[in-house]
Amino acid sequence: MYILKVEAGFEAAHRLSEYNGPCRRLHGHSYVVQATWKMAVLDAGGMAIDLVILKKLLRSVLSRFDHQSLNTVMTNVPTAENLAKVIFNYLRDESYCGCLAQVAVVETRGTCVIYREEPVTKTGIPHRGD
Repeated sequence: MYILKVEAGFEAAHRLSEYNGPCRRLHGHSYVVQATWKMAVLDAGGMAIDLVILKKLLRSVLSRFDHQSLNTVMTNVPTAENLAKVIFNYLRDESYCGCLAQVAVVETRGTCVIYREEPVTKTGIPHRGD
């Protein structure tokens, strides 16, 4: 299995109106986003997916958020968790392959939220493949 990861960043502001603390006020972040794809095979040129294409795709998706107030461009609360899922969905919908594995959003140094979709069993518990 080949794991391909690209990274890009953007600047944005948001406020968490339901949060009891300083993040309730408008403030900004220098977000870093890492997108990861999984591929099992290589093409004739020895590549799983051209990393240049993946980085352009990620930058294109992130341009929707760059220098914006996330409260105005997102329909849900602009937490790092919700942002990771929104970015994941955009990448999955715009990617030419269905092998997007996860999206990680770094909001502040030392913190990271990762969103991935895992198969869920009938009991609602994620299936880990064991």
